[in-house]
Amino acid sequence: MEPHLPDHPLTPAREGPAATVRAQAGRGLYVHVPFCAQRCSYCDFSSGTLSAAAVERYLSAIEIEAGRRAAGAAGTRFTSVFFGGGTPSALSGRHFRRLWSALRSHFSFSGDAEITLEANPESVKPTLLDAWAEAGVNRLSMGAQSFDPEELRGLGRIHGPGRPAEAFALARQHGFRRLSLDLMFGFPGQTQQTWESTLATARALEPEHLSAYCFIPEAETPLGQATLRGEVSLPGPEQQAESYQRLVAYLGNAGYAVYETSNFARPDGECRHNLVYWLRREYLGLGPSAHSLWGGVRMGNAYALESWAAALEGGRPWATMEPESERSRADEIVMLGLRLGTGLERGDYSAEDWRGVMERYGRALARAVDEHRLEQSAEGFRIAAGHRFVADDVIAWLMAAAERHAPEHDLTLCEARP
Repeated sequence: MEPHLPDHPLTPAREGPAATVRAQAGRGLYVHVPFCAQRCSYCDFSSGTLSAAAVERYLSAIEIEAGRRAAGAAGTRFTSVFFGGGTPSALSGRHFRRLWSALRSHFSFSGDAEITLEANPESVKPTLLDAWAEAGVNRLSMGAQSFDPEELRGLGRIHGPGRPAEAFALARQHGFRRLSLDLMFGFPGQTQQTWESTLATARALEPEHLSAYCFIPEAETPLGQATLRGEVSLPGPEQQAESYQRLVAYLGNAGYAVYETSNFARPDGECRHNLVYWLRREYLGLGPSAHSLWGGVRMGNAYALESWAAALEGGRPWATMEPESERSRADEIVMLGLRLGTGLERGDYSAEDWRGVMERYGRALARAVDEHRLEQSAEGFRIAAGHRFVADDVIAWLMAAAERHAPEHDLTLCEARP
């Protein structure tokens, strides 16, 4: 089945994210679950073999960490929780209930909190769905990556091409109304034909949200090493760009907005927790490799399960800690905000933070508009639809331009133009 593509494939269905979802994104809690039944050949996230001893070690350490972080989060009602991994769905129902109990004992959540759990399709079972629903999980994010059997084997996925549909059906039957699907493109062996077939199959599942990422060869992964050694080859840049154009066009025709460069949603289907990151709101991270932005300080946990657990037992709170500066704050606002479909908007930030952006980036933003790298909107700046696939290049250009002109204090350069 071949997707129907419009004549102008980079015209999105609508701009996103919606104002209602932006307003709902307050403070987020991230919980990393470092277990997988089998590590995918492209993955460099913190994960390891699932065993009874490892799970007990993990849960005991999470209970310690939640207790230690609670004081700093006193008075906070988290608007989102995200169980990431690894594979959170690898935990049994009993172990997940224990994990959730630890969180509820130490933190508070808003009554309408978005609670997301990442799940691999092969691990979705009725007993687990019941445990997740009981805990209040109201959003599932499932990794499919591809629906081609040969591509799945090359990526190290252990589910078959039909399993995501079965998992979606089970989740719907158990009352889950917000489902997300992860896809990947631009990896060795993928063709436009298989990509179009994957898009059609994904669309037929009718997820409320879809993420699609271009493959990046990571040196510490089997597929990344094979790519870097030249044993397998990537599709060329033109083919990767074409894959992205087809993605945007097909999903746009199906009613999905590009609300962030790699993320698409039906109306009000955006991931609230992701917006916490992209809008640079505060978040607290628990578990190995988890990071936090809290009270103007960036903090990171040790990468591996054992080193993270040992650090907690030894009273060492963080592996890394770095206070923010005005410069780093401005850089991150620009880097993250411009990836949104609506772009960088002053209403998303405090007056002080926006002034810092204008002082550092005012001249660079104005020049980028003059050179058609950016478009100016009523509230700020955005990357044009045709440049979204190279958003990182546009942002890198802006940062280099800002550095050349620093310090810059001419705020009039970025006032709205007629």
